[in-house]
Amino acid sequence: MSIVPTEYWRRNVFLREEESHSTKEAFLLTKNKTEQIAEAVAKEEIAEELVPLRNQLNQMQSTLSQLQTSQTTGTTGTSQNQAQANQLLTQMNQFANQIQNQQQQSFEQLQSNIQQAAQVLNQASQAVQSVEMLSQMNQLISQSQNQLQSISQQQQNNQTMQQNGSTNYYQ
Repeated sequence: MSIVPTEYWRRNVFLREEESHSTKEAFLLTKNKTEQIAEAVAKEEIAEELVPLRNQLNQMQSTLSQLQTSQTTGTTGTSQNQAQANQLLTQMNQFANQIQNQQQQSFEQLQSNIQQAAQVLNQASQAVQSVEMLSQMNQLISQSQNQLQSISQQQQNNQTMQQNGSTNYYQ
């Protein structure tokens, strides 16, 4: 049975600890990048979702401007003013409904994104824990090998002493 030098195992454990530390750093960098990307995607999605609402708001502002213009200039009759006011009220109700629907969809999407992010972080955390556990196991193996080497060395010393003792006995 060959005995591997203690220094080799110490270096091996040290390298494994460095790998574990590097893995942790890589995990944190990946986590930060993932958060930045998720934030950028969320902002872009929100901007896209707001386009129809912005258009609806512009349409309402246009109708309100027409209504205000007709009232100040007195160019239209009260029935037309009433129709424009009703149209504006309808648009405002539609806008409120769209906002409420959009808010609910955004909230549901946010919940989904949070759950996905939590799953990714849990998986990454488990990977880091696995690396740490493997590093600890490697340390235990190294300690056991050192103990075995020490025991083997002690046995060799004992055999040498016995041989020297028996040689001295016969002389």
